[in-house]
Amino acid sequence: MLGENIKKLNEEYDIFIQKGLLKKFIDSKKNEFCQIITIKDKKNKIKLKELPVLFSIQIGKDTNLKNIIKNIQRILKKCNKKKLDIGIKYKEKKIIGELIDDNIQESKIEIIKCLKAVFIKEKSKKIEYIYDQVCEELDEEFAKNNYCDFKDDICIGKRNCSERVTMGCCHKFKHPITMNGELKECPYLVDRHCSTQCITCKLFTCDAIKVKFKLKNIPLIECFFNPIQKLIVKTNFFTKREKIIDRLVLFSI
Repeated sequence: MLGENIKKLNEEYDIFIQKGLLKKFIDSKKNEFCQIITIKDKKNKIKLKELPVLFSIQIGKDTNLKNIIKNIQRILKKCNKKKLDIGIKYKEKKIIGELIDDNIQESKIEIIKCLKAVFIKEKSKKIEYIYDQVCEELDEEFAKNNYCDFKDDICIGKRNCSERVTMGCCHKFKHPITMNGELKECPYLVDRHCSTQCITCKLFTCDAIKVKFKLKNIPLIECFFNPIQKLIVKTNFFTKREKIIDRLVLFSI
């Protein structure tokens, strides 16, 4: 029964996603003591005890997810400094607490993705996870809604051009810095598919498409990337995934 209401965060930690299960779980651990830290989107002073830490993460309709994530990160730093254990053992892993969220299913998915990122310790692996998750979400969004509406390799934005232009915006200037010279296909366009995961290109939509992607509406980027990293994400068109990730790692705090 518990297993249906547990979400995996990583190979070490799980979290309850149903209200009331954490209390039952703690009550079953008669000889174990812990402290439950309530996480809301307002910063509050917390005095940590010398006990294992569990989180009760409370998400409401107007909750600022970025503040929630920042509060968790702040407390985790204090726990590490005091060398406090996070979570209580459950089977082969640890339960780190509960997520109380009455929002829609899509909201729960985004929160879980952010929590997974929180518990990735290595900076480069955290950025890789965020990068790949956002690219995957964008791919699914485009596939589901068919924004570009390709027909015979010609997108909706190029359909009325005087000359036949295939593969839409997958073209770059011969001299990209001065933005002049002839347009040529992106070198990473292979067999009509992008051979690298360029997040900047995936975020772009031309004037023919009304939908525009804003970084502030992408929780993983809004919660974990600083202003310089956001600028990198917005400006690195026609760039290999590995190079963008290297730049994001370089400017991580």
